[in-house]
Amino acid sequence: MKNPLVEFLAAYGPTPDGNNMYDEFVVAAAKKAGLAALRIPETYSQGIIEALSDAVPRSTILTGTAGDGKTYVARQVLHELSGGSQNWSNTRNIPTTSYKGRTVHFVKDMSEIPDKDKADLLPKLIQSFTGRTDDLYIICVNDGHLLKTWRASSDSDPDAQKILETFQNLLKDDREIPERYRFRLVNMSRRSRADMFNEIVDAICEHAGWAACPSDCPALDPKHYCPILANRDEFRKKGPATLRDRLKSLIEIAAADDEHLSIRQIIILVVNAILGDAKNIYRTPLLDCNRARRRGQNDEREDTNPFNNIFGDNHPPARRKVFTAFATLARFGIGYETNNYFDDGLLFPLDTTNLPDHPRYGDHIFAAPRDNYKENPAERFSDLRTRIIAQRRRLFFSVNDVPGKDNREEAPWILTIHHHGDLFTNLLRSKEDRDNETYFSTRFQLMKGLNRTLTGALTDTNDRLWLTQPSGVYRGINVPLLVGEPIGWRGSLYHLCLREPEVPGRPPHLELRADKKSLVRLAITPTLFEYLLRVADGALPTSFSGQCFQDVRNFQIQCVGAISRLMSERDSSVDFFAVETGRDKLDRRPIGVL
Repeated sequence: MKNPLVEFLAAYGPTPDGNNMYDEFVVAAAKKAGLAALRIPETYSQGIIEALSDAVPRSTILTGTAGDGKTYVARQVLHELSGGSQNWSNTRNIPTTSYKGRTVHFVKDMSEIPDKDKADLLPKLIQSFTGRTDDLYIICVNDGHLLKTWRASSDSDPDAQKILETFQNLLKDDREIPERYRFRLVNMSRRSRADMFNEIVDAICEHAGWAACPSDCPALDPKHYCPILANRDEFRKKGPATLRDRLKSLIEIAAADDEHLSIRQIIILVVNAILGDAKNIYRTPLLDCNRARRRGQNDEREDTNPFNNIFGDNHPPARRKVFTAFATLARFGIGYETNNYFDDGLLFPLDTTNLPDHPRYGDHIFAAPRDNYKENPAERFSDLRTRIIAQRRRLFFSVNDVPGKDNREEAPWILTIHHHGDLFTNLLRSKEDRDNETYFSTRFQLMKGLNRTLTGALTDTNDRLWLTQPSGVYRGINVPLLVGEPIGWRGSLYHLCLREPEVPGRPPHLELRADKKSLVRLAITPTLFEYLLRVADGALPTSFSGQCFQDVRNFQIQCVGAISRLMSERDSSVDFFAVETGRDKLDRRPIGVL
């Protein structure tokens, strides 16, 4: 009475040897189980085929971190071009196929090619990239190895040196490739994978293999339950305040803070939450069908709690740190951040009815330790602390967001270090998808936080930005100095603009603009956003204020320089004013120069 899909999914889960990061490993696991591998929709293979079909055909270099689908995409292209007759089973093989009269070579993993073979391959790549041969290449390689390989050969070949410089520029941003080169570079880790998160979850939770669960399995008895199917159901829920919705938001925020989670890391998170078993973290961290039946019959729900296991609590601490997925989620502090509203609601549920319960992982497993703690707080506190962390995590994934600035103490994001995470993710949306009322109120909060940071005063000015310089060179003035006019959102020669991300998953930018051009940009990362909104709320978050304060100061200095240059070009002078900071609203007065 086993479902082979369970063992197959475990191959995608976190394993000590890390084999699950490699395409050939999971393909072999699918073949062994007699099941179709997970099919994650991808949009790259068609573009590669089109590049091969252009009037001037181009090779494609696929870069990115391990687990972002480079090999998967290349395999899809090979399958398409060869009509399914070609495949590979060895990373050192370079299979070829013919397409429109040209030979297309597939380098599955450049780092796996022996140095001798690599030395023979590089001159051929240079000839292909410079158009001196008709052969084309599809190459999978991570950024570091790509640069290392070309750097090693660039000393003896001028073409290699020029191509290396092109690679370096392309990996920094999305510049156009010079026309003289016959290749394109696709960085698969530049985009956040949050935009395809739902497809990844559906590929796991709606796999056809779930139909193989035996109908007479004891775990399906109504008196018990199957933790695997129960956890799968948690991910099948859609809409706001669900495990799926909040996890997607966490991935978006992490990506905007330069903590990219690859496709494979997201699969690890979902599979580990569904199959996680914390009963014996050193031996059997994932459920199989037999253990799932025992956990269900013995009502051992704490061990299979997906709201805990999604953070890797079913693995030893050392292993948790190895996997980027768990390390990234740990930095949100979910379960360790809280306030009186949430903890009072958990400890005194009869007095607070706003917090949602859960039929399996809520009061059912928390009531006993809570009551035991109330009887003997001194001896039972340690046990309660572990249990209440799990409940805070559950609430983060199940409490509804609060609108705008209202009732922020009830916002689920208070349970993370990003207290304003919902407001930040709203900034990431396009104009059609975001809550525009919340968006505009957030702009005012950002402006207020910037003004308080720059002036050192608890001002409420939130409709224009006062660029200030420290005083000290002006006689008798001990307040900040304003350079030029305050900058508004529009209507003046130079103005501010809050721009949505140019690439999904990247942070929005605050821009100083003039004549429809961007003069200065400040990336509003999740950390900087949180800093500015906490300052706007009257707090001074010292734990991360140093770097954020410096980022704001650098933006201020660059804006002053840009405005000075702009006014100089127009033969206009920049006047200096002292900023009055004694009132709620900032004001100015003329001063004399020493």
